[in-house]
Amino acid sequence: MAVSLGVVLLLRPLWLGLTQTLPRALRTRRGKPTASGARYLTGREIAVLSWSGTRGVISLAAIFTLPLVTSSGHAFPGRDLLLFCTYLVVVITLVGQGLTFAWVTKAMGVRADPADAALVRTEARAASVQAGLSRLDQIAADWQVPGPALTALRAHLDQQARRYRQWLDRLEAGEDAHPSSSPGQLAAQQARRAVIDAQREELLRWRDAGHLPDASLRILERELDHEERILLPHDDH
Repeated sequence: MAVSLGVVLLLRPLWLGLTQTLPRALRTRRGKPTASGARYLTGREIAVLSWSGTRGVISLAAIFTLPLVTSSGHAFPGRDLLLFCTYLVVVITLVGQGLTFAWVTKAMGVRADPADAALVRTEARAASVQAGLSRLDQIAADWQVPGPALTALRAHLDQQARRYRQWLDRLEAGEDAHPSSSPGQLAAQQARRAVIDAQREELLRWRDAGHLPDASLRILERELDHEERILLPHDDH
């Protein structure tokens, strides 16, 4: 049982380490340079990823595929021991590794990279704009949208797509996504957000005083949400 648990706990870090060192060794042996921008996991990152490799339902499903008897009619040899070892591995990894994962991550000093988070958000923004452009073609045919309104909406989405593409290029190159954002521009963005917050608070006061129905409040809040969405995202700086 101890051997089974030891193999399970050691196999993942060994495999992760191999996937990091083998490609580099092959490229070096063939005389090829390392790919531009390539990043390999550090030892601490490998340790954290290894500790996150808990076992659960897949391991149990796999072990229960063992037949009760062999083709000769005899009981499958060692089946109960294999089941017990699998249960032991699942319990120790789920409970032991699961409860200590946060502590291990903190002890290893592994933190989320803000640049990676900004890249993911911008990729999601770009994907959402492309989905909007695709849906726009369907709306134009089904809803008979007037030409000028359709042109304006498409131009707005195209502008967003170009802007996000520029941000992605800068982020992938390791640069600031908004290098042209001067302190004055950032201050203006913050001021506009503060104004929108004040407008929301006033609308809520109107609603609480009974002067504004909830349905009208939702409409006006959506208008403010739209104004805020077109501002420069403030979580990528």
